[in-house]
Amino acid sequence: MAKDPSSLNTQIVIAVDNGNSFVKAAYDDIGQTFMFPNVILPTDMKRKVILNQGSALDNLDVEIVSPSIPEGYGRNFQIGVLASRHHRAQAIVGHKAAQMKSQRTETMITTLTAIAYAVAAKHAHEIAAGTKKIRADVKLGIGLPIAEVAEAHAVEEKLTRGVHIVAFKSTPTFENVTIELQISLPDGINVDNVAGIIDIASEPGSTLAQKSFGVADLGGIDLDIAFFTPGLQLDDFTSTGFRINLNEIVGQIRKDFNASLGQEYLKSDVNVVERLVHRDYEVKWQGLVKGNISDIAHGHLTELAKDVVEKVLDAWAEAPEAEEFLFIGGGASILAPYIKEVEKQGRPLRFDEPTLSQLRNLRGTFRSLQAALGAGAEVAAAEVAAGDE
Repeated sequence: MAKDPSSLNTQIVIAVDNGNSFVKAAYDDIGQTFMFPNVILPTDMKRKVILNQGSALDNLDVEIVSPSIPEGYGRNFQIGVLASRHHRAQAIVGHKAAQMKSQRTETMITTLTAIAYAVAAKHAHEIAAGTKKIRADVKLGIGLPIAEVAEAHAVEEKLTRGVHIVAFKSTPTFENVTIELQISLPDGINVDNVAGIIDIASEPGSTLAQKSFGVADLGGIDLDIAFFTPGLQLDDFTSTGFRINLNEIVGQIRKDFNASLGQEYLKSDVNVVERLVHRDYEVKWQGLVKGNISDIAHGHLTELAKDVVEKVLDAWAEAPEAEEFLFIGGGASILAPYIKEVEKQGRPLRFDEPTLSQLRNLRGTFRSLQAALGAGAEVAAAEVAAGDE
């Protein structure tokens, strides 16, 4: 029987980091990454498209059928940049922020969408040639905050339960393509903070493995604090986690700026986050400069930095042998100048490179996944060799 050119089977190795502001993923290679805003718009309305152009990643319009998405939650979603254009979109703030990442249905939706996009991107050539259905064996790496490690088994069960189906609807390039996902987790569930350290310690010339040190992973909602002893041994006793709700503060900066000018010049929190990360504070409207968010942002973020520093120093007092303290994560790329301003004692605080800070957990998770797959291959080869004796 001739092979059906409209369908294919594939495999993919992928790590996904569900950050509270952005979902990040790396597939097949640690340098092959993408990200999209962690924003979801459930909608059963057909999207109006005049010309189906633009980036697939910026126009994620999907239908998801999954045994891990509760009945009544819906099946049709716009996600990421596309969703962020709608005022009804659900960013992870308010009551959703109070819910653990491991328990949010949104986490499952964005994870499945990220995997499906990676599979489609990997086979873009075949899709252009007419492939409409792809069945993917997925080797997934994913992590949770320190405070949610107890939920790891439940998350793993949701991800590995049955087949998840993601169908792209109006998404350019991938329109009407269906991806079937069979997921396994060769490395189990990672701890986000630990994953970030794995990546930093893997850099040429890194001396972290010889030190005692602390690390704060600053996200949009969570502040995870961990301490390591020489040899990169995690100190379970002193490691802890807090809620800081940077996302809500970003929303307040947007509201305060718009209120100060009496018009909604900033329409999305995603736009504010990008401005804060890139230090691009000037706001233009129809080609004219309408204002600057720096003063409003400074007030809010200075107060948050004070709270973060207080929590870090309190935690550090329980592990005073730590020689230095490192900040990583997307929130660190925003709060770094404010933390430096607040901390006046000259303590050895270190800040990750802004271009890599928000990717550390993703990269570390991918490295751990690669290591687990490599070890698995070696074990399999040894078993085969033993069977031949």
